[in-house]
Amino acid sequence: MNKKWIIFSLVFIFIIVLTIILLNKWHYPSLPIESVSPKEAIQKLNKSDEMLVEIAKEDDATWYIINNSEDVNENIKQYISKDGWTFKEFDGNSLFFEKNDETLIVSTQMWTSKYRLIKVPAK
Repeated sequence: MNKKWIIFSLVFIFIIVLTIILLNKWHYPSLPIESVSPKEAIQKLNKSDEMLVEIAKEDDATWYIINNSEDVNENIKQYISKDGWTFKEFDGNSLFFEKNDETLIVSTQMWTSKYRLIKVPAK
């Protein structure tokens, strides 16, 4: 009888720990930036009405997060075009823009199946 309670208790504790992990989104992969946690990035996106949400600014780039969908690249084009950049081409995970004889290369990367990260160089 005592062994059954020990096994039951261990299974119960395992289920509770697993539930806490899933509810807290601990299962998200790490971000390529250290100034924000995965949970904070997702919270910023969920609280915003914008499609692209800035999650961090570094010396050389600004990082954004967006919900992954079929029209992600169109949303990125619209967002970057607001600053006067003209879309030129798409190659792999990069979108190329031009403005005043300058080129801006915006790179994207799949972070999870639901979210994509966008890196815009500082210009």
